[in-house]
This record gives sequence, C-alpha cells and structure tokens, in this order.
Amino acid sequence: MNRILVAWLWLCVPLAAGACDVCGIFLGVQPNDRRSSIGLFYRSRIMQGTTHVPMGSALLAAKHGGHVEAGVRYAEVPMTEIVNVMELRADLRLGQRFFLLASVPVTNTYRSVNSYQVLDAYGLGDAFAMLRYQLVNTRCDKEIPPFVHRLLVGGGVKAPLGRNDLRIGDEVASPDIQLGTGSWDALASLEYSVRHGRTGGGVSALARFNGANAAGYQLGHGLSSTAEVFHRVGNDTISFAPAVGGYVEWMAHDKVQGATDHGTGGTTVFAHTGVRVWWRRATLAAYYQHALLNQVGINITPTVQRFVVGITYNIN
Repeated sequence: MNRILVAWLWLCVPLAAGACDVCGIFLGVQPNDRRSSIGLFYRSRIMQGTTHVPMGSALLAAKHGGHVEAGVRYAEVPMTEIVNVMELRADLRLGQRFFLLASVPVTNTYRSVNSYQVLDAYGLGDAFAMLRYQLVNTRCDKEIPPFVHRLLVGGGVKAPLGRNDLRIGDEVASPDIQLGTGSWDALASLEYSVRHGRTGGGVSALARFNGANAAGYQLGHGLSSTAEVFHRVGNDTISFAPAVGGYVEWMAHDKVQGATDHGTGGTTVFAHTGVRVWWRRATLAAYYQHALLNQVGINITPTVQRFVVGITYNIN
C-alpha cells in the first residue's frame, strides 16, 4: 500500500502571462493523493534582451552606435530582468474528491540596463486560491490496477495583493517587473497523469483570464501546458524520480484602456527536466527549464531560463 501511494507523481504546472513570474502560478508536487500538505517553493525566471536609451543617459558607460528618433539619438544596450518568488502554500484535502490549493508569495523583481541596476524591489506578491475536483482516480477503484489514471479539473481566483505602481525614475515600471498585476484574475486547470509500475507521465494545462487594473491595463490571457515522463528508483523510505518533458507558454496581447498592444503576447517553448526526492513524509522537487523558442512581441523581454525548487510535507 505505501509503495503504491508513494509512487504518485504529479506534474508541476507553471503559468506566466506577460512573460513573467509575477503572475506565474506553480502547481507543486503532491506525492500522496490521500494527504494534505504544506510547502515552500522558490522559483526564478531570467530574461535578457535589449532596450534603447538616449545617448546622453548616465546608463551609457561608453559610446554606442544608435539611431535617431524625433531628433533624439538613442543607443541599443543590453537589459536583464529577474523575477524571484518565494511561496508558502497549503494543499488541503476536503473529502474524497475535493482539494483546496492556497498560496501567498513574496516577490523580488530586478532590472539592469547596460549592467546598471535600475530596479530591485521586494514585497508581497499576488495570492491565489484554487478548488480542484478529482473526476477520475482508478487507484480508488481497484486494489492494484495495471495502470493508474488520475484526472482533475479546477478553478480559482488570484487576488491583487502585490504592488503594481513601482517606478523607474519618473515612469511606472513595465508590468512584467511589478510585484503584482493589480487585477483580479480567474484560473482554470486540467491535470491528467498515468502510471504503470514505477514509470509514468502526464499532461496538464492551466488557463488564466485576466482582468484590468485600476490604470486600465489588462495583461493578455494566458495558457500553459506541461508534458512529462518519469521513472522512480528507491524504496518506501527514500526514493527519487528523474523527469523530462516540455513546457509551453502562450500569451494573448495586452490591452491598454481597451486598445490592443501588438508589441506584447507570443509563445515560448521550454525544455523541462528535474528530479523529485521522497523521504518519509517530506518531498523535495527541483526543476530546470531552458527556453528553446521565443516568439514574443517586441515589448516582451525574452526568457532565457527558469528554476523551480520546492519542499512539501504531508501533515496527515
């Protein structure tokens, strides 16, 4: 019995609308489908691109070639953005088929232009809660079935608790490096996993339907999907499972006062690899995602890579 329960491996489902982790949601690893858990997760997204600054700006340490726009000469310089999130969450079993997932994050956003730091902010991020319903679990139907299938659907809401008015100089910083989005957003999820013996896999999807903030800015609706296969090695006391797969993010165009911003939105494709380690009631998960394709708008800083590390503990 314990061996079968420990063998449950769930998918991680990151979502990022607007090519950032400010609005990202990571559905963490739950190795036991009959227990509630608490967890602590850390994720980091690194984005790199270029931006234009006036030739007289203090951000230019040396002369650069540039272009002239409306009588002002600009230089194209490198830009780096990093979003770090530390997240405390609870995944509570509310009966045979219902699960409540709730999360409160603390966020750090950073931007440098031409190697000069222009923003480094810390604070509370946007919290979310999601109610999930288990449609299928063949583990509950038979004692030891040859294949174990599990299907869940869910819905929830994200609350705008994080600041979205950070400024760089005299201008409001772009939405992808704010601490929060400033909008109430609806969430919908679909998660399917299958296992045969110690080998399994799954596909999951998470959709986000964004509202507008007080300034009338609406991030584009987003859809992300993860596909993964894994194999478990070890015993009932300690075991680990390497996993490989892919992860895709799609973002619609943002809107400003109802007008579409065609410089936003797009698709990013990642390679996904990681490992999960179980020891008694504790689970450690670590993932690395490398961007293989960035087809995003000119106002979106392309993502280079993401890291996700999490630890959970079963509380009953």
